[in-house]
Amino acid sequence: MKLRYITCSDPREHNSVKSIIELSQKRHAEIAVQCHPSKMSANQPRNVWFNELLRDAKGLRNINLAIHINNEWSNDICTRGYIPDIIYDWMKIERLPNKPLIKRVQLNMSKNTADNINIIALRGVLYDFRHTEFIFQYNDKTKDAIEKLHKSGAKFSLLFDASGGNGISPENWQKPIYAEHPMGYSGGLSPDNIVGNLKKIEKVVGDNEIWCDAEGKLKSQTLFEEKALFDTDLARAYINRANQWQKTH
Repeated sequence: MKLRYITCSDPREHNSVKSIIELSQKRHAEIAVQCHPSKMSANQPRNVWFNELLRDAKGLRNINLAIHINNEWSNDICTRGYIPDIIYDWMKIERLPNKPLIKRVQLNMSKNTADNINIIALRGVLYDFRHTEFIFQYNDKTKDAIEKLHKSGAKFSLLFDASGGNGISPENWQKPIYAEHPMGYSGGLSPDNIVGNLKKIEKVVGDNEIWCDAEGKLKSQTLFEEKALFDTDLARAYINRANQWQKTH
């Protein structure tokens, strides 16, 4: 099994841009920023921070950036084929011709969005941005929509998260759903358990190439914070241990 990306999800404006850029330069590292209108609309702190991150990243040769689009923005894209202007502008930024700065876009569908998916409109988006890799979560709420999209012949990737975002690693990981669609794995991954889970994932994927995505267990809390936030030290440990596992395989 080969690792394409070791994804670190949900850094925010409390993280310095410099620290995220430094983290992004580690082997196989991918930085994935959560995007939803309640926090990422124009002029909000997270929007300002993200635009600064994009400006600094554009000058780098090797950086893997992704956005995970949620809530109304995801619904607009999946059910209407409409990309909000703010998302469109980010996705159009290129490092080189036909080389988008944001390499991957994950569209997180609610059950309502999945039930009302517009395959024709969504295929249009995937075609218009064919140099960008689109990712959809595969779970009980979305699997029927994913099957429709698969039958349409669209090109996309899948993220398997058995816990549905609850941060719980399964005893047995899902086998790849479709041979032609790349697959990633998420659910309770942490610096402490990434090696053990990679061993389990390898048993079901064999020689295939995958990525792993951690979020909740890369967060920590201090006395000065109301909730746990993305911790670059935890993310660095997670990346290092996943890379150490890869070296032996």
